[in-house]
Amino acid sequence: MKSRKELQEEIIFLKRKLIQIGYEKGLNHVSTIQASQKLDGLINKYMKLTQRK
Repeated sequence: MKSRKELQEEIIFLKRKLIQIGYEKGLNHVSTIQASQKLDGLINKYMKLTQRK
């Protein structure tokens, strides 16, 4: 399992990537939606990890 720090770094990276994809391809493009879903999953993991402690 990834540490809090690793998840935070990955979330920041994916946020930037999501914004870039959204600008380039539009908000309704499949790539944008997939990136958003991946980011949502990481945020959910992070929230579960931080709520346990």
